[in-house]
Amino acid sequence: MKLASVVSAVISSLAPMAFAQDAIKNPGADLPTTEYHYGMTLDVDKVLHRTDNSSKVGIVPAYMVYLDHQGEAHKVRFLEWGGRTSQS
Repeated sequence: MKLASVVSAVISSLAPMAFAQDAIKNPGADLPTTEYHYGMTLDVDKVLHRTDNSSKVGIVPAYMVYLDHQGEAHKVRFLEWGGRTSQS
C-alpha cells in the first residue's frame, strides 16, 4: 500500500512539469486561431511564438502568437514558403 502512495505522489508531482513542457512546445494552444488574409491589419506589439518552417519545402501553414498593444494574446494562421528547396 505504501508503494502505491509513493508512486501516486511522484506522478502527481511530475504532472505540472509535463503540462508546462506542452505549453512551451505549443504556446497559444488555448487561443482561437484567426485566418490571415491579404491586407488584414494586425496590431502586433510583441511576437511570442512563430512556426519554424525552415526545414519544410513548398507552401506550408505557419502560426504566429503575439501580444497586441493592449497586452491581449492572439494567434494567426497564414501560409508561407518553407525554407528549403526541393533540390537541397
